[in-house]
Amino acid sequence: MKLVLRKLLHNLGSLTELGAEITSTHDFEEIVRTSLHTILGTLAIPKGAIAQYSARPREARIIAAKGISGVIDERIALGRDEVERFKSRSKPVIVKAERNGFSQFIRRNDELFRRLHTHQVVPMITRGQFVGMIFLSEKFSKADYDDEDLAIIETIARHIGIAIYNHCLLLRFKSKAEDNRRLYREMRQLYHDTVKAFGAAIDLKDSYTSGHSHRVAKYAEAIARKMGLVGAELEHVAVAAYLHDIGKIVVERAIINNPRPLTEREYRELNRHVTTGYEILSHIRQPWKEIAYMTKCHHERVDGKGYPQGLVGEDIPLGSKIVTLADSFDAMMTDRPYRTRLPLDQALADLRHQAGKQFDTEVVRAFCRLLLDEISGFARQRTLLMMIGLNFDRETVVNMLDSMIAEFNQSSAEA
Repeated sequence: MKLVLRKLLHNLGSLTELGAEITSTHDFEEIVRTSLHTILGTLAIPKGAIAQYSARPREARIIAAKGISGVIDERIALGRDEVERFKSRSKPVIVKAERNGFSQFIRRNDELFRRLHTHQVVPMITRGQFVGMIFLSEKFSKADYDDEDLAIIETIARHIGIAIYNHCLLLRFKSKAEDNRRLYREMRQLYHDTVKAFGAAIDLKDSYTSGHSHRVAKYAEAIARKMGLVGAELEHVAVAAYLHDIGKIVVERAIINNPRPLTEREYRELNRHVTTGYEILSHIRQPWKEIAYMTKCHHERVDGKGYPQGLVGEDIPLGSKIVTLADSFDAMMTDRPYRTRLPLDQALADLRHQAGKQFDTEVVRAFCRLLLDEISGFARQRTLLMMIGLNFDRETVVNMLDSMIAEFNQSSAEA
């Protein structure tokens, strides 16, 4: 009686430890090895192996073995009818039994079963699915497996089956998640490619501004990042910069490329591009509405003298203020019908003069800090210099930037 009690307590302890192991955060291979060692140690079985079933292709792969060498990754082919028979069976299959219903399966795998010293094959069924098999040799004692042994085997097989099932489920979730991430990346890339294509199409109308939308987007994104914008906010500024002139699609090419001063009617026609662009973009679902309003406001001025609404200061979205500066700076640094590009120091002088009038002072300060960091070699990327080039007097420009930043810092402190 005491011997039976000790055996019962030992088996119960083994099952408790196995349950804790399976629900732990240990890796899958370790769980399977521990499970195999538990079942062999509990029943005094010298040799055994565990195979995981895969429906595509229809086969079981040995993933753990004890007391047997050279069998890991061995494949065992299964017919559809054999899988169905395993699924409907609750008891182990004794290999040497004459009428076990699996004679063809056993004959086909006779050589492997001899290497595994297989006495019985235990199917693992979880939630009605066949997930694998356990191969067990004879016991050390050569004694037959009794009903208690079979009950222990079936219990541990269910534990291992759950571990395998959960592992497969996790892999499917990870695969699905990766598929979703890949699809999301592809959709975002398509989105950005479409935005860039729109920007390029706009630029084609103006023979003097080829690449303007791309440059404005790069300037705006770099300034926004310098001002601490990240994630969606940063992306929206870049997209608004690419599309800031989309309304020019409906403006006559002759007006856009006119080398002489525009008439009042032509100015009205050209300036209408901001409201036209807003109307185009605002009909597209979010996040376009926020972007659409940024494009509408990119000709507003912080002193209230801009168009189309005459907004003042904080009423203008930050993204619009950034695009305004990027747009104007690119205009200064490229040839236009009415003038050639400005030297960098003169462009900076214009920014200084218009800070607090046309441009937001904080945006100009961020631009100056960004340009100074790039010239001084402190910036990881040289976005501005890659587009404006190095044809300027470095000492003059650095001194000018230092002076502007100090001036803006003092104004901010006084405010």
